Amino acid sequence: MSQTKTKPKYRILISSIDAFGTINFTLGFGEILSEAGHEVTFTQRVHHKKLADKRGFYFIPFDESIFENFQPGPFVDWVANNLEKFRGDALERYKGWTDEDKEIFASIADDYFVTNRAIEKILDENKNSFDVIVGDFETQFPALIRSPIPFIPLVALNPVCFYPQGPPPFSGYPVNVDKEKARKFKEIYDSACIRFKEKLYSWWESFNVPVLPEECWLVNRYPKYFGFYHYPEGLDYNECGPKEPAGKWFRIDASIRKPDEESEFVIPKSIASLPGKLIYFSLGSLGSADVELMRQIIDVLSKLPHRFIVSKGPKGDEIELPPNMWGQNYVNQIAVIKVVDMVITHGGNNTFLETIYFGKPLIVMPYFYDQFDNAQRVVDCGIGRRLDTWNLDEKIVSNAVEETLNDQEMTRKIKEIALSMRSTKSREKAVEMIENLISKSINTN
Repeated sequence: MSQTKTKPKYRILISSIDAFGTINFTLGFGEILSEAGHEVTFTQRVHHKKLADKRGFYFIPFDESIFENFQPGPFVDWVANNLEKFRGDALERYKGWTDEDKEIFASIADDYFVTNRAIEKILDENKNSFDVIVGDFETQFPALIRSPIPFIPLVALNPVCFYPQGPPPFSGYPVNVDKEKARKFKEIYDSACIRFKEKLYSWWESFNVPVLPEECWLVNRYPKYFGFYHYPEGLDYNECGPKEPAGKWFRIDASIRKPDEESEFVIPKSIASLPGKLIYFSLGSLGSADVELMRQIIDVLSKLPHRFIVSKGPKGDEIELPPNMWGQNYVNQIAVIKVVDMVITHGGNNTFLETIYFGKPLIVMPYFYDQFDNAQRVVDCGIGRRLDTWNLDEKIVSNAVEETLNDQEMTRKIKEIALSMRSTKSREKAVEMIENLISKSINTN
C-alpha cells in the first residue's frame, strides 16, 4: 500500500519597512504562505505585534534600543508641507528643487539604515532558524543581500518600473507618451533625486555590496532569485512588455490582507437613512495630513447628493464633517470598501488594489509617488476616472462622481478584473516557486 508523501513545512521570515503599503502587502503574502502550510514569523517594530497575532504568525520584535536615538527624517513633514510642489504637471513636480529639498527627500534613506541594523541583528540572533526571507523593503538592504538565507523581495508599487519600454515611473504619463517628453521627465526626476541616489550608493559601497544599475537605482530589477509584485493581470503593462530582465519579477494578482477587524461595517445611523449612494473617501496617511486640502475636498463633496464615509487621517481631530458624512481618523478600510458603492482614493497601491478586488468603481485623486501612475492606469484601462487633486471645480467633481457611478461599461470592466483576481492561480505559483527554491537550497547545502 503506497504512502502519501508529506509536504515539507518550511520556516519563513517575513518583514518590511515600517510603512502601511509595504506592511500590508507583506502580511497578505504571509497569509498565502501560511495557508499553504508553512510556519510564518513576522519581524517588525514591537507595536506591530498585534498584526502577527491576528494571523497566527510567530512574532520577533526588532530591538527597540536601535531606534532610541533615531529621529525620523523630516520627509513626511516635508511632503505634507510641500504638496503644492506636486500640483503641477509631471514636468513641474520635480523641477527647481533646492539643495534643501533634495537633502530632505534623501532622508528617506535614513529609515532604511536603521531598519537594516534591526534586520541584521534579528538574522544574527536567529541563525539557522529560517529557510527563506520574504519582504518589501523598496530597495536592496545589505543585511538581506549578505545573508546566507535566500531572500525574496516583494514590491508594493505600480509595476511600470519593470517595463523599460513603458512610461517613466512616477510620471503618471499614459503608455503612448511622447518619448522626448518621457526623457525630459526622467532627467528632471533624476536631478531631484540625486542626493537620495548618492546616499544609497554610498551605503551599499560601505557594506561592500554591489550598487544597483543607474536605470533602476531604487527598485532592484535584478534580484538574486526572483521577486513578486502585487497587481492584477487586467491592469498590468503587458502592452509595454517584455519585462526586463526576463524571469526575475512575477505578478501576484491578489494578495489582499485580512481586514483589521473581523466584524462587518455597519453604516452609522447618522447617514444610514439619507438619500444617495454611499462613497468612501480617503487620501491615505500622507495626503490626509494636509488638513487644508482635506477640508477643501470635503467641502466640495458635501454639496453632492450622496453619503460619504471619510478616513480623516492622523490630524482628523482638526476636521469637522458635514451632515452627509461620517468618519474617523482611521477606519476599518476593507470592511468599509465592501459595503460602499464607489471609492474616491489617492491611488496608493494598497487602497487602489483593495478597491478593485471588491469590484468598486473608483475616482483617483493622486498627489505623490506612484499614485500618478495608478491614476493614469485607471484611465488607460477604462475602469475609473482621474481628477486633479488641486483643481476642485465643483462641476468637474460632480460630473466625475455621477458619470463614474452610472458608467455600466466601466463597472463591468472592474468587476471582470475583480473576478480574475479572485480566481487567480498566481498565488499558488508563487508558493510553488518559493518551495522549490528552499528545497533546492537545502539539498545543495
